[in-house]
Amino acid sequence: MNSIAYYGNPWVGMFAKTNNSITIVPVDAQDKMVDIITERLGTSVIKTSIAESNISGLYCVMNSNGMVVPNITTNEEMSFLKNSGLNVYRSKEIQNAHGNNIVVNDKGGLVSDRIEHAEVLKMQDALGVELVQMQIAEYHTIGSCCIATNKGFLTHFKTSEEEFSAIESALKVRGSKGTANMGTGFVTLGVIANDKGYVAGAATSAFELGRIEEALGLIV
Repeated sequence: MNSIAYYGNPWVGMFAKTNNSITIVPVDAQDKMVDIITERLGTSVIKTSIAESNISGLYCVMNSNGMVVPNITTNEEMSFLKNSGLNVYRSKEIQNAHGNNIVVNDKGGLVSDRIEHAEVLKMQDALGVELVQMQIAEYHTIGSCCIATNKGFLTHFKTSEEEFSAIESALKVRGSKGTANMGTGFVTLGVIANDKGYVAGAATSAFELGRIEEALGLIV
């Protein structure tokens, strides 16, 4: 089973974020959700809030090198994340939904063109990759439009050819355009993925699941 929901909500990417070893989920995540994530992503699962909220997927971004969280992350949450073995940077950026601001794998990344350059440099240091500033499909919230692993990426179906080439160049992997949860181009809100597997929102169609697997290089 690759389809999950968080208390009936198929926008699972809002509530969780993963790299190849750790997945962050809400404190009240159901056992079934945790079990499916553990099986499909092959990670340890950490239950925590970020900014005293369950929408960790919107607030943070992570790869194997580090993690960026918002300025409203509490000291207690910072300590918990660091004690879990994560290299965590608490960004001072006002536009603090970093899951919407950044697309990253272990090879490169993209960041919204609305983020101050000085802050981009600090994010690069935390994530250990170069971040290219751009828009996707004329949206500044590029993190919601594209999800990436070290094997591939899935991007908004309205991504232009010029943008698509720039994404390939920055992330250093190939990918595809697509949708999740029955037609949304904001694919990151409906998909959680790493190099080992993925899960998608329960509203995602079989056709979309196939497209996601192909884009992320997960077809066996």
